[in-house]
Amino acid sequence: MGLATAWALARRGAQVELFERHGHIHAHGSHSGHTRVIRHAYHEGSDYVALVSRADHEWTSLGQRVGEQLLVRCGLLEFGASDDPAFMAAVAALGEHEIRHELFDAATARARFGFRVPSDWPACLSPDSGYLRVAPCLSALRAEAEAHGATLRYQTHVRELILGGARPRVLLNDGTCVAADQIVVAAGAGSAQLLGPTLDSTKPVERLQVLRRVQAWTRAAEHLRPGMRALPVWAAFVPEGFFYGFPDNDEGISGFKLACHTSSDPELAFMYEPVDPEHVDRTVGDLDLQPLRAFLARYRPDAGEITATVTCLYASTTTEHFWIDQHPSDSRVVIATGFSGHGFKFAPVVGLAVADLTLEGHSKLALERFSRRAQ
Repeated sequence: MGLATAWALARRGAQVELFERHGHIHAHGSHSGHTRVIRHAYHEGSDYVALVSRADHEWTSLGQRVGEQLLVRCGLLEFGASDDPAFMAAVAALGEHEIRHELFDAATARARFGFRVPSDWPACLSPDSGYLRVAPCLSALRAEAEAHGATLRYQTHVRELILGGARPRVLLNDGTCVAADQIVVAAGAGSAQLLGPTLDSTKPVERLQVLRRVQAWTRAAEHLRPGMRALPVWAAFVPEGFFYGFPDNDEGISGFKLACHTSSDPELAFMYEPVDPEHVDRTVGDLDLQPLRAFLARYRPDAGEITATVTCLYASTTTEHFWIDQHPSDSRVVIATGFSGHGFKFAPVVGLAVADLTLEGHSKLALERFSRRAQ
């Protein structure tokens, strides 16, 4: 989100300097895993749908300008019980916003896509959705940001945010203090640590938490791989939780990718326990893989065994909605965090919203639910 904001500000003629603690592409946030879903049906709230459409337009236009495919429109398959509120909200959002989609029964879903959908469940295909290729997306944002004069400083750790005085400042780990007219804090998993000392002690950043998640890849038998490669991205609203995944591809790690976003299994309550982003256990154990293996056994047994895994971090608010707003103590500082694992698709539109807030003090793209008072 910081890179997207630098991109948006630089294109508007602002003098921009970006401080990134890690490298250009890294495994310390929510963009690890090489691919991210872009979906237009939004069970988190129908007011997100217009933002997805704008982000889709921005990704498509950016890809055309840099001559690289950023968005793969392989479609999105969703399935779940007809009384699942999140699934039905997603389907309702498609109809409400007149987004192209196809509804069909479980038998059709099984025949067309191979998932073992229970016989009384409906399914929905949104053909214009798909996935974003993380590395090309970030590299395209970087190329345009730098082309418009942005200075990007990697492996540069911001240790402290200093408010008050004539200009807000950031203190770097090497002792350098940098002042600016405006500062944007888009620190992902490090946001709470950086923002905490600057917020009213009666309103701590306890609503920001970092959650650990695991993504996995399987390898189907070779004769089945063409069919796995032809799949859409998918989202399963099942009694065991919310699972999602990608067709077999060669984006970073070769194979069929899946992840568990939420689980109803009490044994997996650790998924909701906040972690310290400075000391995350990145070893993937059997308990991490338990929900994924159970999902595969029940709904996708032909996908093969798990062959690769990565961990990623969700910087999540307690509402699971984004936090995009001016700092409550200093309007010269804009906060953009809490993207909760589903934010990547919105990166360019978040950049535009934060650029508006930074330069003009308001943005039509920053929904009311993103404000501090709504969290």
